[in-house]
Amino acid sequence: MKRQIWMEYRKLWNKVSATAVIAMCIVAILHVFVYLNWQYRSIDSNGEIVEGLASYRALKEASKDLEGAMDGEYIQKLITGYNNSFEKEYLAEHKGFLGTGGMMKYDVPNYCINYAYFGPYMSNGNEKVGLDYDFLKSENSFYTAYKEAMKEELAQDAEYMYSGYSKEQLSVLNKKADSVKTPFLTGYCQGLCNLRSWFIMDYSLVFFVLAFALAELFSKNNPGGVTELTLSSKYGRKRNLNARLIAGNLFAASVYLIYLAVQIIINGAIGTLDGWNLSAQMLWTYCLHNITLGDGLLIMFFGGLLGVLVIGNIVMLFSIKFKNIKLAAVFSVIAVLLIKQTASADGLYGIKELLSPMYFEDDSLIMLYQFVGNVAVPYFVAVSVIAVLYVAVLYVGMRLSYKKYAASGNVLSRFSLKASDILASVYSGFGKRRY
Repeated sequence: MKRQIWMEYRKLWNKVSATAVIAMCIVAILHVFVYLNWQYRSIDSNGEIVEGLASYRALKEASKDLEGAMDGEYIQKLITGYNNSFEKEYLAEHKGFLGTGGMMKYDVPNYCINYAYFGPYMSNGNEKVGLDYDFLKSENSFYTAYKEAMKEELAQDAEYMYSGYSKEQLSVLNKKADSVKTPFLTGYCQGLCNLRSWFIMDYSLVFFVLAFALAELFSKNNPGGVTELTLSSKYGRKRNLNARLIAGNLFAASVYLIYLAVQIIINGAIGTLDGWNLSAQMLWTYCLHNITLGDGLLIMFFGGLLGVLVIGNIVMLFSIKFKNIKLAAVFSVIAVLLIKQTASADGLYGIKELLSPMYFEDDSLIMLYQFVGNVAVPYFVAVSVIAVLYVAVLYVGMRLSYKKYAASGNVLSRFSLKASDILASVYSGFGKRRY
């Protein structure tokens, strides 16, 4: 069986799939490289404006003196340092700097503090980096204000969520907000923020690769597809289905890992991967989990893998149903485009993040909860269950379709079935030794 899986896996790596994977990598690299090179600029430790890719290294160097735990002492030093900084003076004259790709070392800690004041209305920009707040007089008052801002955003989620949170459920989440560990650990994390953004932005590229590469897995008009001899052999039908499905899922996972590796390498090379151990709240402001930024990204990467496996199984089902590469590929692309459209679906906040594979790698995994009664289930757990159910249902559909595979073949294949019956004993006799 292992040998058969390996052979089926190898057959999937052909000219079409290799070309699709290479194209995916090129698009992802150019998308990140060109945009980050043209769009961004930062203020270095000498108060100079650095543009292009060099701006990230300059920003990382300038941010070294701002790394640490945001306790009371840190906050007071931050206030003094920012009020006397070149950055504050520069922003007063250049109002749109932070809103148009500009970066400075104070972005991360200052935005975190400003969230305690603005809450759900927080956004990037010069007007939301100031530190003139009464609650900064003590560490305790700051984190009290921060947690109140989290509760305000949770209440807003309850209003906009598709199913909404009840008062009792909202109370459960508020208790989680009160239990968030402080002080937060802050520092430079721009490279990881870029990784998160571009990982989400180009995620659907993997779907399109699978739509073309897996469409041939069960086709009849392809040398590597299914033959009547395979179907009529003693062990052919069941073992062949399982071997191809395992190989198809391994292929989908491989393509996804290649995509993920490209994103990590290119974003790491440009902005570095520093900040892995920072508090998750430096990126996801109202995250209720006591995790690091790196933990959150790993959860998103795992969710992305689940989404890819769901899409891969959908394509394999189309391959069985249509038995033709072109038809399976066309319908697979249509399915991917329809799934992508869920991103623009209004009025479904909370439900599309839970049910659409397009969102299985989204920030919702870190931020949202699905309730079972009054038990809060993190979205990354709920999405894992949904993904397993999707794959199980698709597997049942493929098994039922594969049982009838030969009956729906063309006339020539039905006439050739007698000949294949004669050869079946020969094939089955060698089957165990070959696989």
